[in-house]
Amino acid sequence: MMNQKITTNCKKETLLTGQICFPLRIGERAVIIGTGSRSMITSRVITIQEVSADGVVFETQNTIYHLSYTSEPVSEVMCA
Repeated sequence: MMNQKITTNCKKETLLTGQICFPLRIGERAVIIGTGSRSMITSRVITIQEVSADGVVFETQNTIYHLSYTSEPVSEVMCA
């Protein structure tokens, strides 16, 4: 019997509510503006799994994000 290295791809899944500041692009980081004007930058996007009028599901190097869009546009935030 040969020794084999077994790796599992168990990524953390995160549920968020907010808006994406820039269009999602494979190979680039996503900038998410959450509720309460809190923002975050993800690791690089690997796949965009689902897009709808209500939100998006995408996978980064470290996490699978389930982002539900806020019902009103985020204000008082400047993306640079």
